[in-house]
Amino acid sequence: MNILKLSTLSLLASLCLTSSAQTAEFRSTYSETLTCPVTEEAADAFIRECIGPGNVRAVLQYVDGLFGVFYLPMGGDTPLQLADMLEISPNARLPYGAKLEWRQRIGEPAPCVAIIRAYTTRGEFLVLNELVTGRRIAKVRTNQQARTVADRVCGKAATSVASAESKIVPSSKPEAPSSENSSLASAARNGRERVLRVFTQVGISGVIEEVEQCYSDFDRYPSLAKLAECAAIDFTGADADRPVMGGMPDLRQSFFAKDGPSGRIAASMDKLGLDEKARQTFNDEIEASISMSVVAPRPTIKESESVFDFSQ
Repeated sequence: MNILKLSTLSLLASLCLTSSAQTAEFRSTYSETLTCPVTEEAADAFIRECIGPGNVRAVLQYVDGLFGVFYLPMGGDTPLQLADMLEISPNARLPYGAKLEWRQRIGEPAPCVAIIRAYTTRGEFLVLNELVTGRRIAKVRTNQQARTVADRVCGKAATSVASAESKIVPSSKPEAPSSENSSLASAARNGRERVLRVFTQVGISGVIEEVEQCYSDFDRYPSLAKLAECAAIDFTGADADRPVMGGMPDLRQSFFAKDGPSGRIAASMDKLGLDEKARQTFNDEIEASISMSVVAPRPTIKESESVFDFSQ
């Protein structure tokens, strides 16, 4: 065999190895959508929730010929709007594919892109969402196109994270918080982590039981730290219930509706005899610990913006 042939074979082998290495960098796992539990159901409407790697949750929402998907915990603060929904073909046997594909980099616990098939009035598409923010990034026709886009996004996400981490310069001497504030923050974080675990395992009914149990414990042994834990559980539970029920107010848990959490916390503050300044300090500390507002009610969704309102 001459040198030219050897060089050609070496080049081909090198290309094959490079291609294999790039392919092997990512992998797919799947959720069977038709076996994912139905969490809510109404006339010609239902919600399924599928749990993927790293406890990422896909909320598959169908109502009156429309299909939408969003992912928790990312993107969970914004309920689906009418513009987010896809109109399902009247000839489709299912509103979406039987498998939901989770694309992830090998060695990482959580996926970076989710892929699901939709049978729409404009044709059959694979819908891709990147899982840093939960936003939709593409609609493509073939599996190969979907994986090509997904792997490109996953690669960019890994590069961005590495770049951000390399720029982090730790403070040489962080300011030590007061012991009271540290205790409140720790209790709030523990409460938030606790309720997210319960919500993942048994759903919103288990969260309501956690809230009731926490306030019952507070009534027996009232303290600021216990109230911080209860407040975190209460507002995190309400925040978890809100996006899942999106534009379906009739199925939203009445326990968390309107000013339920705020009212329970205010009543507990009365038991502790907190003045206005102490209440505001407490609220500020809890907000900083769980990264959400605990005082002002969230704006309600206008009926015209609801994905379940078809009057327009």
